Amino acid sequence: MKRHSSRLLAPAAVAIAVLAAACGGGSDSADSTTKASSGSIDDVKQATVQILAEGEIRDFEGSTNFQGSGSGFIVDPAGFIVTNNHVVTGAGSLKVRLEGSDDELPAKIIGVSECNDLAVIQLTDEDKYDTLSWSKVEAEPPLEVYAAGFPLGDPEFTMTKGVVSKAETNGNTSWASVRKVIEHDAAIQPGNSGGPLVDEKGGVVGVNYAGGDPGTGTSQYFAINASNAEKVVENLREGDDESIGVNGQAIVDEEGGIAGVYVRGVAPGGIASEAGVKAGDLITHLGGVPLESGTMEEYCDVIRSNDLTDAIDIRVIRTDTEEVLEGELNGDELVATFSFASELGSNVPETSDSEAPSTEYVELTDDTGSLIVRVPSNWSDTDTTSQDIIGDGTMSPAIQAAPSLDAFYSDTGPGLGMFLIDNPNGVGAEELLSSVASSVECTESNRADYSDPVFTGRYAEFDCETVLGLVVVAVPDSDPSKVVMVVATAASQADLRAIDEILASFNIL
Repeated sequence: MKRHSSRLLAPAAVAIAVLAAACGGGSDSADSTTKASSGSIDDVKQATVQILAEGEIRDFEGSTNFQGSGSGFIVDPAGFIVTNNHVVTGAGSLKVRLEGSDDELPAKIIGVSECNDLAVIQLTDEDKYDTLSWSKVEAEPPLEVYAAGFPLGDPEFTMTKGVVSKAETNGNTSWASVRKVIEHDAAIQPGNSGGPLVDEKGGVVGVNYAGGDPGTGTSQYFAINASNAEKVVENLREGDDESIGVNGQAIVDEEGGIAGVYVRGVAPGGIASEAGVKAGDLITHLGGVPLESGTMEEYCDVIRSNDLTDAIDIRVIRTDTEEVLEGELNGDELVATFSFASELGSNVPETSDSEAPSTEYVELTDDTGSLIVRVPSNWSDTDTTSQDIIGDGTMSPAIQAAPSLDAFYSDTGPGLGMFLIDNPNGVGAEELLSSVASSVECTESNRADYSDPVFTGRYAEFDCETVLGLVVVAVPDSDPSKVVMVVATAASQADLRAIDEILASFNIL
């Protein structure tokens, strides 16, 4: 069979971070004249605290209550405490234990930074507390360091010794994107998160936030460099910094063909909340950037490239309903937009024998430079040459992509073709679709409106036995003299999500 002779085409001539957070619980201007800052390693424990958090968090099974613990350290006699964002985020109640005391003192969140994984909380009791100061020593190998905190939920203070093994390492994880990270070998465990990494004089070199075995059999431990943390903490004293008010975790679901930042919680009254983001949403795009790496890197790059008052485009999948919603942070609230996965997902199995579309996408441009689109990286069998899609000898710009174009053309595997056709007479989408659908060999099962922010038209759904077939005829709102025809096949819900992603990225140059 010729590679362009699909039954759908014929009538017109588709894990998570390597390292685990060392987070809590064995589960997951003031007068400063009274108490002096700690000045030796022996004094560190007086200013290091255990933080107890309780609240509600969302996971894929639904909402669940949690109790966790982490560590922190006091930086101001008025009770300002530095810790990790992931220790306190989502907490409805925060309590703090001081060294040598069984009392649980109430605390409140002052500011958080989800990208830097830092937070400032404050004890609400009016008292004066011992403090730690930031070290002025450069965190270079082999600086001797000590990790202080309360691992595994144990109220007994713990300190371990090691050296800085790397001055700067990759800070991208599934829960943060930290710009300056120290690697060291002073052992930390769950519950150490937010605790200080100090030098021999008790100065804070870094804030411990992660640790684990990357698969080499040797544990690695990481701290946010004081040179970065100190600046962020100062900002957090005035409120949130580099944060839209989301407790997020980057995910990649290879089998489902989706990736993004899963929203485990939303801060009431925050930027995300005001835009209509809800716990359980999956943020797939922010500022027009797809969030597909499995880390918070792209998400945080967008936030850092904009003021927190800027209008920023956002696209989410509402996992409770499978709806796709688009809107703006600091702008138009999220509203449902067209999604084939939402509209037709029940008509195909969740998975198929075909390889799921990759969550990584690559950009394709047709040979004439008229069309541009992003497709899954494993839809690597492509054709960007112009096609005689009408059958009258007129060559139309085209992009076709699939895991196997032969399977796509024979309607036995997923794939997609896009064609830009001149429409000088302004023929309507329904008339054009009818002329195409009448000759399709598959059985038409549904016809409905199609619309997105750029195109308006109609689509027809076909039963092609082993795959679901789609033909979309849409007119650009900005240029009715052009018509875009999309021919796609899907064998699973993951394929439909890929088609949604492709259509969202498609544009005429």
